[in-house]
Amino acid sequence: MSAVSTYAQALFGATRERGELEETLENLKEFVDALHKSEELRSFFYGVQIPEGQKRRAIDALTEEMTSSTTNFLKVLVENGRTEILEEVLPRYEDLVKEYQGKVEVEFVTAIELSDETLNRVRSRLGEILDGREVVLETSVDSDLVGGAVFRFGETRIDGSVRGRLQGLRETMLERGSV
Repeated sequence: MSAVSTYAQALFGATRERGELEETLENLKEFVDALHKSEELRSFFYGVQIPEGQKRRAIDALTEEMTSSTTNFLKVLVENGRTEILEEVLPRYEDLVKEYQGKVEVEFVTAIELSDETLNRVRSRLGEILDGREVVLETSVDSDLVGGAVFRFGETRIDGSVRGRLQGLRETMLERGSV
C-alpha cells in the first residue's frame, strides 16, 4: 500500500470514529486552497527550513476553527516529514468518504447541454445500475462527441457517444481488413 493510501486510510478511520468525515474533508479542501493562494503559506508548510515545533504551533493557530482531526492530521504529516503528499491524500480521502456514504462520483460528458429533468433521470438510472448508490454527477459538454454520452466512474469508462461508436466501427473494419 502506498504512503498516500496509508495516510488516507488512517485519516478516514480517525474521522469516522469522531464523526468528522465531511467536516474534515471540507477543512482540508480549505487548507489546500489556502496553500494554492498564498506563496508564503506554501513555503512555510512545505519548506524544510522551518523547525517542526514552530510548524506545529502555526498549524494549531491556522486550524483553530477546524476539526481536531484536521489539525492532528496536518501535524502528523509535519512530524513524519510527509507534507508533500497532502494534495495526493485529499482526493483519496474524499473517495473513501464518498464510498462510505454510498456515493459514487460519475463524470458525465455529453455533446449538448441537458435539462435538469434529463440529468435527474440519468442520475436515477445510474443509481439503479450501481446497486442503489447515490450518484454525484460531474457534468460537462464536449461538442466533438457529435451525440450520445461518455461516463466515467472509478476505473470504468463507458463510451456511448457517436464519435466513440464510429471509432469502434473503424477499428473493427481495420482489424478485418475491410478498409
